[in-house]
Amino acid sequence: MPTLEAGSVLVVIALEASLDHRDRWLPPAAGEVPLDRVGQQAWHALSDLMPPVLVLKDRALRHNLDQMARFCLRHGVSLAPHGKTTMSPQLIRRQLDAGAWGMTAASPAQARLFRAFGVSTIVIANQVVDPLGLDWIASELERFPEVRVVCLVDSERAVRLMDEALAGRGPLPVLVEMGMAGGRTGCRSLEDGRRVAESVRRSRSLRLAGVECFEGVVHDPGEQVEGVLRDVRRLAEALGAEGAFDQVDEVLVTAGGSAFFDRVVHHLAGGWDVGRPVRVVLRSGCYLTHDHGDYERLSPFGGRLPEWEPLQPALEVWGLVHSRPEPELAIVGFGKRDVSYDVALPRPLWVRRRDGGPARPAAGQEIFRLNDQHAYVRLPPGDDLAPGDLLGCGLAHPCTVFDKWRSIPVVDDDYRVLSAVRTYF
Repeated sequence: MPTLEAGSVLVVIALEASLDHRDRWLPPAAGEVPLDRVGQQAWHALSDLMPPVLVLKDRALRHNLDQMARFCLRHGVSLAPHGKTTMSPQLIRRQLDAGAWGMTAASPAQARLFRAFGVSTIVIANQVVDPLGLDWIASELERFPEVRVVCLVDSERAVRLMDEALAGRGPLPVLVEMGMAGGRTGCRSLEDGRRVAESVRRSRSLRLAGVECFEGVVHDPGEQVEGVLRDVRRLAEALGAEGAFDQVDEVLVTAGGSAFFDRVVHHLAGGWDVGRPVRVVLRSGCYLTHDHGDYERLSPFGGRLPEWEPLQPALEVWGLVHSRPEPELAIVGFGKRDVSYDVALPRPLWVRRRDGGPARPAAGQEIFRLNDQHAYVRLPPGDDLAPGDLLGCGLAHPCTVFDKWRSIPVVDDDYRVLSAVRTYF
């Protein structure tokens, strides 16, 4: 059981903790099952587990891990996947074992949890103006000199607030964040970025370590994405020419998102001359599981990069057909408590009869509404879907799927359960 001292509290994350009745897919007769013994139970996800059940397909996970690792290696960039997608120590460990340089967190609270998972390099992809969060970061860096935690700044006021909260502690490495009009956070112009960088250089407790952006807030890889990536490069080059990075061993230039990482590589990988080595870091998180939604449509692999195989969707939810109240309507036993619905509704993929046998494609079926625990499925004329059958569906936006499950079984291509992962939301 790994342990980590964090501040005055001994944080213990039981990576091998047991499954029990709180894991709602667990067979009722199973009792308590150690997480590391799930694969020894000889369970089949579609016959032995309580529906609805969310599954992770191991072959897809392995394919996606390998694909992104090879892409980063080929282009000479590093990977710090956004861990908020899964919040799972087992999946984060798989990403690190596949070559990830570090992990990305959305907040100091997530970063603290990742430290308990054993992660030593963390990018907090937000501006941190929370005094308690800043105190934790400073304490962590003081206690563990080998640990690297960086965060973002996008305003002079934030720099002042951070400097006041740290009161001379540090220095805390920060990245100037560039943004785009109508987007999320980040400086809206190169002039703003330069002012923020100068404010960091005058501060007592902050150290300028690089430049950052998040380009994934638009759905069209057009001029907005291209423009913000060009601005990142221009700002980093201008600051480097001024000697702004003389206090760091390497300059971090990083962008996030699972949709446009090919454009990040195009604009930022290679050709740097800023007086220091430059580490370009991708922060894509959803590549691990991919989806049947926006990432399926927007991912560069197999699309803008046809020489690379597409990523494979790893998440499926399976639910029982509860009712056929009308000729072209079925009600299935999963809903908003179980699946994502913020980007798109689940997509029917497979039907498995109650008596077993091979699954058939769910041709012509469409989920058009979700309640808390029910899915409304529109059926084509003559569809023989019946109560007791199982419907397997693909999901969009992995980030809002994982948070609904305390644990998730990992299955092979025949839906035999190989292992399980725990989540910590």
